[in-house]
Amino acid sequence: TDRRLMKTMNLLGRATVSFRSLPNIFLFGDSITEFGFGQNGQIGWASLLSSTYSRRADVVSRGFSGYNTEHAKQILPSILGTIGDGGGVSDGKSGTTSTPLLFSTVFFGANDASLPTARQHLALEDYCDNMRDIITTIRSHIHDDDDATNQHPDSGPPSPIILFTPPPVAPKAWDHFCTITSPRPLSPRSNANCKLYGSALMEIGKEMDCPVVDTYRLLGGDKGEEHYGRYLVDGIHLTGEGNNLVYEGLMEVIREELGDRGVLPLVEGEEEGGGGVPLDQKLWSEMC
Repeated sequence: TDRRLMKTMNLLGRATVSFRSLPNIFLFGDSITEFGFGQNGQIGWASLLSSTYSRRADVVSRGFSGYNTEHAKQILPSILGTIGDGGGVSDGKSGTTSTPLLFSTVFFGANDASLPTARQHLALEDYCDNMRDIITTIRSHIHDDDDATNQHPDSGPPSPIILFTPPPVAPKAWDHFCTITSPRPLSPRSNANCKLYGSALMEIGKEMDCPVVDTYRLLGGDKGEEHYGRYLVDGIHLTGEGNNLVYEGLMEVIREELGDRGVLPLVEGEEEGGGGVPLDQKLWSEMC
């Protein structure tokens, strides 16, 4: 990864620029996060989220197609850097810096829940242990500024981590994609496994005080493939309509479970003291 970064820097002539950063929203996941800004002209859940927080927060998306939680656990420290003296975050290589964090999302499980013959499969117990490790690692890099928060003492960890259950899967459609549409090694899936891993994730959410977006339920995983299949492009990945449902589910969780945490976007004209994320800079009408 460092070699690729250096190659890109060389192509750009090592051009750099510094920006005053807005608060960050950190998205960490597999291909459903990587493709979260849309594919083939369709909308994505991350692009919708970014639009909602436009001029209020910067969405930092780190999605990795094909990854399971074991892969994710291995690369997460290199994404977050290391905690330096004085509360800064820097790994000395990729220029990581500390930035206010509104919340994070962790969206893994679709690959872990593949059947045992698939290379990406992880046993349910390993998936659960890895999710706990990922949550713990992210929290270890969050610095709680007591002077910058108005949290209620019982409102939970300083920066929320929102989990997503794996979406339902259409096995025959995915097998067709792997053999006919885009030939690759088979990676067998089952909807029952997606539900099983999602149910386990719901329990981890309770255990570790993390809100959960139940993607499986949002897309109607128990209603049959003829229902939820319309939300899947290839049997696994989301259509525009599926992405929209995931976005709406995320915003519902933010409103209902994090409404008192100051992470909701304030609309134009609302005062900063209203307990949300204000627009950056003055309104145009205040400039002239």
